[in-house]
Amino acid sequence: FLEEPSLSIDYIGFNTKKAPFDNVKVRQAIALAINADDIITAVYKGSGTKANSLIGPKVFGYSSEPKAWEYNVEKAKQLLAEAGYPNGFATKIWINENPDRRDIAVILQAQLKEIGIDMTVETLEWGAFLDGTARGDHDMFILGWVSVTGDADYGLYAMYHSSAKGGAGNRDFYENKKVDELLDKAKTEIDPEIRKKLYEEAQILIVDDAPDIMLYNRNLSIGAQKYIKGLGVHPVTLHNFATVYVEE
Repeated sequence: FLEEPSLSIDYIGFNTKKAPFDNVKVRQAIALAINADDIITAVYKGSGTKANSLIGPKVFGYSSEPKAWEYNVEKAKQLLAEAGYPNGFATKIWINENPDRRDIAVILQAQLKEIGIDMTVETLEWGAFLDGTARGDHDMFILGWVSVTGDADYGLYAMYHSSAKGGAGNRDFYENKKVDELLDKAKTEIDPEIRKKLYEEAQILIVDDAPDIMLYNRNLSIGAQKYIKGLGVHPVTLHNFATVYVEE
């Protein structure tokens, strides 16, 4: 049995151009109300780790400095009240037909109920889901991302640069001029250490703004008989079976 961290992550997104999610305190309150550890245990059977960024530890430019939101219901209620929603509000979350995302949404319903948010779950066919989130018809959604190039630019620029709003990747319709500036600089910088610093600063700002709530970094698991040798786990599942052999 082989298990390695992948380059993929699941997250909960907000439509930041639509009330009440245009208020950062509302997004932060929801982040505090979600117990990601329970979701990892119940839905993914513990096969993953709580995420602190849209890019994982295997991706160049990843930083451990951004701190994942810690579960704190009382603080969440306080922020909702400060945002003008002391009694919560009603909203909906979009999912596609992925059964794991359905299970996540059911857990979220119960967790957000604790802070007065009445969230309904709407399941859309995949094409309708993508079209609707590209247009900005949604309130909340659950989706995943894979940094297939292994570089922070692929994940962070597409997901958070204001020029990528909609179908290009930024389905949160998030905009932060400082984040744009950092991502633009990092895209053209040739010194890898400077790039790391730029991406670290961008990740800290993004996590604090909470346009998304990162749930978990997925582990890839492969089962194999003990006599199977030479099998490695590729982070985006492009496994090379040419190296596999049977030990006599």
